[in-house]
Amino acid sequence: MSELIVNTISGLSDLSVGNTTVNTAITSTGITQNGDNISPVQSFRNKIINGNFDFWQRGTTGTSGYVADRWFNNVVGSTAAISRQSFTLGQTDVPNEPSYFHRVVVTSVAGASNYGILTQPIESVRTFAGQTATLSFWAKADASKNIVVEFVQSFGTGGSPSSTVDAIGVTTCALTTSWQKFTITANIPSISGKTLGTNNNDYLASSFWFDAGSDFNARINSLGQQSGTFDIAQVQLEAGSVATPFEMRPLGTELALCQRYYQGNKSDNTTGDYGNSIFRGQSSSTGNFYYWMPFSTIMRAIPTMNIGSPTYSNAGSAVFFNATRHGAEIYISVSLAGGYAVIPWRASAEL
Repeated sequence: MSELIVNTISGLSDLSVGNTTVNTAITSTGITQNGDNISPVQSFRNKIINGNFDFWQRGTTGTSGYVADRWFNNVVGSTAAISRQSFTLGQTDVPNEPSYFHRVVVTSVAGASNYGILTQPIESVRTFAGQTATLSFWAKADASKNIVVEFVQSFGTGGSPSSTVDAIGVTTCALTTSWQKFTITANIPSISGKTLGTNNNDYLASSFWFDAGSDFNARINSLGQQSGTFDIAQVQLEAGSVATPFEMRPLGTELALCQRYYQGNKSDNTTGDYGNSIFRGQSSSTGNFYYWMPFSTIMRAIPTMNIGSPTYSNAGSAVFFNATRHGAEIYISVSLAGGYAVIPWRASAEL
């Protein structure tokens, strides 16, 4: 019978089977045996959520705000048309066979304070504070155009937080009409001596600037104002000065990460960005009907609850209240036995 012996010290192990010894090392980028890489480690090294643009719970088109999960379109003065675009099956321009990419069509409107930005606020300003971090992504445009990448440290709101620190790692990227991979390494400032807000909504943001009025010239390398179509795919932000291959997390895991900030699903063309038939309740008698509705994932903070356009029968006045990070209670007034309500809803705990 072979004897199995495993000794692990500081990430190294000697695996003995019979008279054979295999030296195994576990590193931040994978597992090696006798110097050969044998498998990747899903280490959550990518701090960007939905960097592969797989999830669009609110819908696949929009003009501002959150459209693709966790990606905020900040547009002032100028206008934007955001949409989910599909990669051709089997394409080889962008690796890992992604399904979708993010497109924003910017129509620039002249104005010193106008701009168009795509940004993701990453929970906690502690993220990479005082460290080197590397952002990698794929991008193209409808013509040769520049965009600018910037990082921002926000110390949140409430109380007396420190002022926002912007213009971190500002880098101009020259896009063409073909997909290119861009890699940007930045030194994220220390937060020593800073003060956090009391609302638990501080963050590190990674931003793509497409259009910027003259008020922002000093901040973002005088990008200037421009109209155009800008496509972004496979965004990754990780520690260190080297861009590793894009981390493909399981889809169920990635969805749960998105749902920490937003829950609700556009499932037809009549309910906007609210869910359709997400909640359905029926009462056996008249009176007030209460129901505790748990969330799919514990949310980042107590969410803001909104109701779409409910469908009632012998009932009405649906209201959410007593929301927690775990769920919310819903109240419905029932006028006759058998009354019911179909209630589209959404819950947001975005930063």
